[in-house]
Amino acid sequence: MEIKLHANATTTPRVRRYLQQSDKSDRDLAKELGISVTTVRRWRNREQTSDRHTTPHVVHKVMRSEQINLVNALRDTLHAPLDELLFMVNAGLGITISRATLNRYLRPAHQREKATPQGKKALRAGAVPNMLTLHYRRLSMTMDDGGDHHLLWASEPLSGWCHARVYSGISLPLVENWLQETLACCPADIQCLKTELVKWLEVEAPGMKVSRLPQAVASTITFTEALRTLVPAATEPDALVQQLSVLWNTGKTQKKLGESTPQGFLEVYATASKPR
Repeated sequence: MEIKLHANATTTPRVRRYLQQSDKSDRDLAKELGISVTTVRRWRNREQTSDRHTTPHVVHKVMRSEQINLVNALRDTLHAPLDELLFMVNAGLGITISRATLNRYLRPAHQREKATPQGKKALRAGAVPNMLTLHYRRLSMTMDDGGDHHLLWASEPLSGWCHARVYSGISLPLVENWLQETLACCPADIQCLKTELVKWLEVEAPGMKVSRLPQAVASTITFTEALRTLVPAATEPDALVQQLSVLWNTGKTQKKLGESTPQGFLEVYATASKPR
């Protein structure tokens, strides 16, 4: 019978069995067989005499190109550190992947937008969480997902808190209703808005200062495959983004926020800033 051994093996199964059954000392066996004491001890501590499999015990998932784009977009949107992003990908999107593998798929730092200071560092610099940035993207989706949809999301820059919805249609009244919904659930005292250069974000907010972000953005994200194929945890688009928003806002504490979640960070700030 042909025996397949590791290329660097210094023993055969017969020798290994002899090592396991012998009453001699490790040093005596090493001297007798011309092998190291380490080798003797290795095989005496094993029950089998065959080489172990060299294939990895954990097979890391290979991501599709659209999944890679989705994960990078999620990072750019949330400005999430690697550990927090891994939590969102595993728990939020249902894509099981290791930390090292996820890091390999992320765009290099010089290709990403530099995030402004967040959390306690921003507060020490004199920043105040009183602003929301508003964003819009058209989602070109497959017919399995109902065709085109419209993504609206708002973020508070200091904490990273966000609120997102996906609609099958779009109109200015719908956007204004979404904005009121966002303001109602945001723990911060919002005084001003910054919006992208998109016609659907030409909103009016009485009593608030509204300004435009200087940079233009691509308005369409295209999906060539069904959402469930790319995101195992997906149900339908709006439910998915709402789930991601809640998970990000309340699911995991962050070091830069003083071991608070984005929701908790804003709630603590709101309580501390109230006049006594």
